[in-house]
This record gives sequence, structure tokens and C-alpha cells, in this order.
Amino acid sequence: MSRSRILVTGAAGKVGQAIAPLLRDRFSLRLLDRRRIRPADDDEVIRADIRRSRALARACRGVAAVVHLAAIPREEDFASRLLPMNILGTYRVFEAARLAGVPRVVFASTVRTVFGYPLSQPVTASMPVRPISLYACTKVFGEALARYYADVHGMSVICLRIGSFAAEPRRRSSVGERVRWCSPADLAQLVVRGIESDVRFGIFHAVSGIPGNNLDIEEAREVLGFDPHDRIEDHPPLSPEPGVSR
Repeated sequence: MSRSRILVTGAAGKVGQAIAPLLRDRFSLRLLDRRRIRPADDDEVIRADIRRSRALARACRGVAAVVHLAAIPREEDFASRLLPMNILGTYRVFEAARLAGVPRVVFASTVRTVFGYPLSQPVTASMPVRPISLYACTKVFGEALARYYADVHGMSVICLRIGSFAAEPRRRSSVGERVRWCSPADLAQLVVRGIESDVRFGIFHAVSGIPGNNLDIEEAREVLGFDPHDRIEDHPPLSPEPGVSR
């Protein structure tokens, strides 16, 4: 059976490089980034900037879904770095997808949109956002934009608030980082389930279901069928926990 082609923006980043091999069994990949990417299997590669509408129009042509990972993932200068990439760039990705008739977008958000809540308080995706950085604020904009494109333009959009993403939890990390860990396999599973679901719009916490995590994943289980497999018990810390990270 032929696999559907999907577009992955920011494919040369840490998340993109980690989950691309896990998506290839299910989809043919079109990988877009400003940096050079080495293709594998039947990958298509487009070297382009998400702020360039013409390049995005070409990249979105004929794909079944867009997985939008591209962003400045750190707290940097808002006007010169975060605004053009995380705000303008995200808008142009959604608009290019709309114009190309792409039916589904999976948007990479961050758990930092709700880090203002204490670790002791359970947090669902429907609660008001409490971002702790300008970077997180740009992801709040992306979630709002996703809702707009779903409601106004009829696109299906899944927003995944990605936790502390790494192949394994940092063994000298804080309690907050460890319990909000998201493994590549669990994130790839959520991306696949998001693309293949019939949900019009949803925001879900992308974490690996670790005891002590305050971010609800029950909705992801119920709505998307998420079944996290990676266990924190397989990655014990090297030293006493230094405290809760906010």
C-alpha cells in the first residue's frame, strides 16, 4: 500500500530528527528546513524558510497533513527572533496549508504555556493558559491560530503541548522536568494518532504518563487513543532531585 505524503516543517531540529524515523513506516515524508537535511528512503527535502510563502505553497502541494515543528524554541529577542519565526512563520504555514487544501495540521506547542501553575495542581488542556516566557506566549498564539483555522476555515488541527523532549529524561534534571518528560516514541505516536483522527480541533498534553506529572493526558487517551509506552522507572536519576522546576 502506498503511504500518504506529509510535510514536516523544522525537520532538521531536535524533535524533527528524532521522530522522522518513527513516522516513515506510516507516511512518506516531505522534510522542510532552512538547514540541510539528508533524506532517507523516499523522503522529499525542501530547503526553505517558513516565512517564504512561495516555498511553503510548493511544500504544501499534494500532502495529506502538515506537522508544524519549526520555531525558535528558546527565550530570545521577541522582535527580531520570536516574532518573525514563531508568529509570522506559523501564520504562513497555516495559510499555505489552507490555500493548498491540506485537511489536517498538527501544531507543536509546549507545556510551557501552562507552567505558571504549580506542580501540585492538576492541569487540563481546557484550563486558561499561564505561560512563563515570551516563547510560550508565541505558542499560545499558535494554539489560538489553530482554533481560528479550524472554526473559520474548516481545517482539522491538533495542538500537542510537548513536554521535556529527549530520548531519555535528563538524569540530573529537576522533578518538574522528569515528570513532564516526553519520549520520541510517545510523541511520534501522538502525531500519528493526531493525523489519523477525525477530531476537528483539540489541544493535548504530550507527555509520557509519568507518576507525579500534573498535566492531564486522559483526554489524549480518550480522544486520540494515546497509549504511552515509555516509563520513567527505566531511567532513574543520578543524584537527589534539586527541587521543582517552574
